Amino acid sequence: MTALAVPVHALRNGGQAAAGGLLLGRYQLRERLGRGSLAEVYRAVDLAGGRDVAVKIAADSTTKQLARIHNEARILARLDHPAIIGFVAEGLVPDGSPQAGRPFIVEELAFGTSLSERLRVADHSRTDVAAWAVDLFDGVSHLHARGLVHRDIKPANLMLSGLRRSPVRIVDFGIAARAGTLPEPGISSGTAHYMSPEQASVEAAQPSWDVYALGLVLLELLTGTKAFPGTPLESLVARTLRSPEIPHSLGRGWHELLAAATAMDAADRPTAAEASALASRLIPRGRPRYANLVSLGTARQVRFGKPASAD
Repeated sequence: MTALAVPVHALRNGGQAAAGGLLLGRYQLRERLGRGSLAEVYRAVDLAGGRDVAVKIAADSTTKQLARIHNEARILARLDHPAIIGFVAEGLVPDGSPQAGRPFIVEELAFGTSLSERLRVADHSRTDVAAWAVDLFDGVSHLHARGLVHRDIKPANLMLSGLRRSPVRIVDFGIAARAGTLPEPGISSGTAHYMSPEQASVEAAQPSWDVYALGLVLLELLTGTKAFPGTPLESLVARTLRSPEIPHSLGRGWHELLAAATAMDAADRPTAAEASALASRLIPRGRPRYANLVSLGTARQVRFGKPASAD
């Protein structure tokens, strides 16, 4: 998709103007797809004839939220990968709306369920998970090559896309940051059950965090259980003491990939690109990588985009 970025100075100087209550003069909000403490996500119709999109609207119109949304938009606009949700535009909700003045991002709409929802139905094979792993690690590698860290890789932020060019999409870059960035005081830098040991220790952001988190997601998809269950505190403490248990029944290839990705020492983990290559070896020869894609018809009935957690 073509990025229609609006500079932050334009937002403050009238860049939010819209006709007929539309966002940016063309996007008409429809049903809400998700809601979190920091934002709400809606499906929107493009009255200019384009595809439906997802619109993420900040919870308020404070300067902090404006900066946060603009930072996320700026990050997304730099990315171009089949496994990463596409950026379309940003702006401010116009006057006349209950959300007037709030910053928003317009994003590509993923017509699939999240991997957290897929975990509940357990409707996937090891080959499906391997195909997802190849693209997800490759998408994360694309992010890392630009000096960025997602910091919140978890099942709810990974979508089945329903598109043949990639079966999965990484969404929600709300807390993504440059490598080396320290967490803001009092602000969570991720989700407790998927943090790496060093992320849990509030260290500077590193690409290895995303590799570890994705390793835990894949392990959960294969076993049906979290590697470090319990309360957030119990989960965080456990991973600083031991590596996750990887069943030998998964086979040598999976054990090699998951043990490496979730190594306690970040220096022992592969890069995301190396992990993608390891995952590709787990797909049987001659087997289509995307055999278990969600059909668009089915996906539309289940969800029109981002998972319920929008922050």
